[in-house]
Amino acid sequence: MLFAAERLMTSCHLSIDLVIGDVAITQGKSYWACCVDPSSYLVKVGVGLESKLQEWFQVPQDVVSPRYDPDSGHDSGAEDTTVEAPPPYAFLTIGMGKILLSHGSALTSRDPNGCTVPLPPRIGICLDYEQGKVSFYDAVSFRELWECGVDCSGPVCPAFCFIGGGALHLQELVANKQDRKVTIGGFAKLD
Repeated sequence: MLFAAERLMTSCHLSIDLVIGDVAITQGKSYWACCVDPSSYLVKVGVGLESKLQEWFQVPQDVVSPRYDPDSGHDSGAEDTTVEAPPPYAFLTIGMGKILLSHGSALTSRDPNGCTVPLPPRIGICLDYEQGKVSFYDAVSFRELWECGVDCSGPVCPAFCFIGGGALHLQELVANKQDRKVTIGGFAKLD
């Protein structure tokens, strides 16, 4: 089930709810933490370009069906000339008390396949806007779970996607940083 959820939302009959943070990040480093209820069916925790998150959520279900092929059908080669850009959003997939780690991540885990790790009590998310990078942490031990690039060409928002029901609790700033700390709308901004 976790592997299916990691792919683009396929046409399914589960409720899908997307919650987008009310504060857009446009610079600096930001860190926040949340507790995901282990009994949640599937929850995606992450960040994304504000415009793309809203666009993604408003796409009709038949467009994101696995039968939908975004290829134009012609072989002009135009598709091959695009430079690989970072994705517009990055999510950590959580379900059934486990976290699914993306393939190709250089992480250590107790799972011999390296695909899942147990869900920690708190998950920390750190967005480095200038570097275009988001890191996910076990917010109790501060062990890094996963890191990836994300498109920061515009305002980036924290986002949470609930598939089939779930719950999480957003927490205050956890990191100790000597610099000035400002908390806005439940999200922490490190200057």
